[in-house]
Amino acid sequence: MSEKYEPDELFADSAPLTPDDERLEKLFDELETGSLKTLEDAARQIITLATTLLGAFFGLLALKDSPAYLQFFEVKIIGALTLCAFLTALLFALQAVTPRRYDFPRASLSAKRQLLAALLTRKRQAVQQAAWIFGFGAFLLLLAALDILFLRL
Repeated sequence: MSEKYEPDELFADSAPLTPDDERLEKLFDELETGSLKTLEDAARQIITLATTLLGAFFGLLALKDSPAYLQFFEVKIIGALTLCAFLTALLFALQAVTPRRYDFPRASLSAKRQLLAALLTRKRQAVQQAAWIFGFGAFLLLLAALDILFLRL
């Protein structure tokens, strides 16, 4: 019995890219390369805002004569939760910008693509968590300010 050899070849029709297709490809290439920088810039912005607000909070606590409204239990609780939220947001944002060592085969494009996808996912999740927690801290700060303005003064 003779076996006939059939190669595993696939045939596909192809055509050159149109100018619109080329622009779309270029746009997605720029989005992919720009995403990493955008995520790190967003993390750095959260770091700046969180450290500024933490500095203001600790400056307020360091005053020789603390304001009378800091004696109220509700203000202390809201203030403590706000500080914790800003500190947690700071930690997540730092996770997004902290350099790491990446081991990958230098000649493998598929390994590089997988690593880039994992890197973008990790940074996006860290920035997203930092942003949500920072937003929660800002909301708590607003609650504390409204509590002080309308109920304590």
